[in-house]
Amino acid sequence: MNQPVNPPKAVAIVGPSNSGKTELVCRLLGWFQSQGLKVAVLKHSHKLNLGDQNKDTGRYRQAGARNLALAGPGLLQITRVLPGDPPVEEVLAAWAPDADLILVEGYKSSSLPKIALVGDQLEQVLPDFSQVIALVSAAPYQSPLPVFAPQQVAELGRFIHNFFFPGLKQE
Repeated sequence: MNQPVNPPKAVAIVGPSNSGKTELVCRLLGWFQSQGLKVAVLKHSHKLNLGDQNKDTGRYRQAGARNLALAGPGLLQITRVLPGDPPVEEVLAAWAPDADLILVEGYKSSSLPKIALVGDQLEQVLPDFSQVIALVSAAPYQSPLPVFAPQQVAELGRFIHNFFFPGLKQE
């Protein structure tokens, strides 16, 4: 019988389109790796075309392949075709079992703790997000939540680290 597995530690980076989510994930990824953590990244997309439309992998999907992989030197990319949008909890349970932390871009309506990138649209987007633990804003903003500027990657990284690994010393 399978033993229950602890869910992986994951935080979602959410915000409006073009708010800097990908840039922040890349900068946090570098910071966490410098701290010795094994970090994985999951990007949620609402698009069915994942950039392979005119490639062999896209042709295989269109021809009916339910599972396909692309392998090359230093790379293994696996695609599973599913009937709907999988819940983030299902994706995380099946993927990246050796990661210390998973940075998730998107899945704004999931139950994951979230870092919300906000700007002029703060009042418009914040109600769309649940489980927000901190904000990232280029402009000063008063909030009961911690607020970080986009360039405060180390400070935000330490906040996330302490959220998931309280009492664990950072390098």
